[in-house]
Amino acid sequence: MILTPKELLERQSEFTVIDIRPESQRKEFPMDGINIINSEDGFIHTIEGKKVLVCQFGIVTEGMIIEQNLKDTFSLLGGAQAWIDFQSEKEDLSRWSRQTVLPEVGLEGQKKLLNASVAIVGLGGLGCPVSQSLVAAGIGKLILIDGDSVELSNLHRQPLHGTDDIGKTKVKSAEESLRTINSVTKIQCVDEYLDESNGLDFIQECDVVIDATDNIQTRQLIDRFSKESNVPMIYGGLYRWEGQVAVLNVDGSPGYKELFLEPPSGGVSCADAGVLGMLPGIIGNIQAIETVKLIVSIKTNLVGKLLMYDGMNHRTEIIEIG
Repeated sequence: MILTPKELLERQSEFTVIDIRPESQRKEFPMDGINIINSEDGFIHTIEGKKVLVCQFGIVTEGMIIEQNLKDTFSLLGGAQAWIDFQSEKEDLSRWSRQTVLPEVGLEGQKKLLNASVAIVGLGGLGCPVSQSLVAAGIGKLILIDGDSVELSNLHRQPLHGTDDIGKTKVKSAEESLRTINSVTKIQCVDEYLDESNGLDFIQECDVVIDATDNIQTRQLIDRFSKESNVPMIYGGLYRWEGQVAVLNVDGSPGYKELFLEPPSGGVSCADAGVLGMLPGIIGNIQAIETVKLIVSIKTNLVGKLLMYDGMNHRTEIIEIG
């Protein structure tokens, strides 16, 4: 059983709180604002009533409760680290504890995500998994841009939309689904196609713009506005069993124009070529991962590179652009 820092603060009179951390961690990361008993070997089993166990990140105590079959015992979600941050910021970050325990992310990285703004152009096959993962990851604001409406043929690859959403605008349908995942993220719906008249205004507002379209002309516009506003662009493409991802226009790195030196004359849509329903989820989530890396400043990324994925044979290849 798990308790969040906010729940513990509100219900602390119901529990005995036991800190199982070593003394060095207790001294370096003290838990203020709550009465705590420091544990000793075998001590936990002698305490009656409801208990909350605390370790540094909440993982050790969850395992202990399961392994020892402890009754009436809760683990503090996110551990002492989440409590300390909650006390200082009055903001409960424990829902992202599995993410913040990663040294590359941490609490500071999570705060960057919570303060970030991302524009997603296209709420179809790629835009659905991208927005779903970013909302779950705690992105502060999403700008959803798409002038299309939900159709029956969309549903096999666009999981934010259901049969009851047919006929709704894609941005409205997506917003309704995303709010059930994380109601804190601010969502701005733009029920328009991105074009010359509006693109720059939307893109220059955000930290990252995600190309989730299947339209070459729109991608070229995103690329141009991305360069003009110095906002990184994350490109994603689909074709039958294959997908591509590239991180473009980061501090002068190659863009879409440099990725395709010969401008494509047209393009085959999913309606014409077909696409396996699961493929957009794979490619869209790679786009989401690269978005998080950019915001958190993780250096191992796809900047200036093109990742190609073959779903038929599960092969990947990464090539340098330019």
